[in-house]
Amino acid sequence: MQKKLLFIADSLKNIKPNSDSSLALAQAALENHWEVFWCEPNHVHILGSSIYVNNLSQLKSVSMSEINYDSNNKKILPLNFFSYCFVRKDPPFDENYKDLCWILSSQSEVKIVNPAENLLAFHEKALQWRALAEGFLNQENIIPTCLTNSIEVIEDYCNQNQSLIQSGIVCKPWLGHGGEDVELFKDKNTFIKYLHDKQKYQKIRQRIMVQPFLSEIYTEGDRRVLVANGEIIGDFVRLPAQGKIASNLAQGGSALIKEMTPYQKEICLKVASFLKQKNIFFAGLDVIGSRIGEINITSPTGLRTFEILTGRNIAKKAFSLLVN
Repeated sequence: MQKKLLFIADSLKNIKPNSDSSLALAQAALENHWEVFWCEPNHVHILGSSIYVNNLSQLKSVSMSEINYDSNNKKILPLNFFSYCFVRKDPPFDENYKDLCWILSSQSEVKIVNPAENLLAFHEKALQWRALAEGFLNQENIIPTCLTNSIEVIEDYCNQNQSLIQSGIVCKPWLGHGGEDVELFKDKNTFIKYLHDKQKYQKIRQRIMVQPFLSEIYTEGDRRVLVANGEIIGDFVRLPAQGKIASNLAQGGSALIKEMTPYQKEICLKVASFLKQKNIFFAGLDVIGSRIGEINITSPTGLRTFEILTGRNIAKKAFSLLVN
């Protein structure tokens, strides 16, 4: 009997096959003779005491240039119809995303990548602090951060870290994603004035992250390291577009292959071990110099980018590791 894989992700109509990692994994599954199905988060339900899905599309073929699928499946199927479920919904991690995770975490029969309860438990902008707390990382591997919605706390942080913020201050939303709304300020006074001006018109309700600007982002870039089931399967460097500080490819950044330093590899292997211990099966580490910026676990990207840069299809290896 053919094994069946379900993706819970954004609409297929809005996904580009030449850049999407979910489709790279789907292609690998099809090439391994799996049946591959796709639905959106609002097509996941609880009926009685079991999870069901509807409005399914069945993928027939996937390549860098196109997707062929049948969206005429009107059946409502139990989740345990599938051998595996890959949750690949892009952020923001909002109430709808939480609802999906709460529903999926009510079952234990079908293996979910990444487990819904872990998506609820760990914020990808904070997971490196947990790795630090458990001894996998050192303080020198973490970006000193202020996370708050209080201007007074931010001022105190800036005053206590004046030597660290000499190159500038980065501000980004706690619930942001994809490099959106990341801003750079040249000094404390400019930044605090901006916050006070913003406060006049709109109270700062959501937490923001404040960090020192790491100038090597312009020279060394931001390294994306892909980890599957505790193994590093590939990495590449992203450089920000001119006039920007976010290196995300979605923000116009460029990518290149550059070998990791031995120390960077040592750090990433430690994080990979930590993730495996936490049953986080697929992740994308963002590394600046010797520091871990974020650990993306909601919908890690980069499989297609690595393939374009190197000609190597690591999605096949990722898929094999994720379903074993």
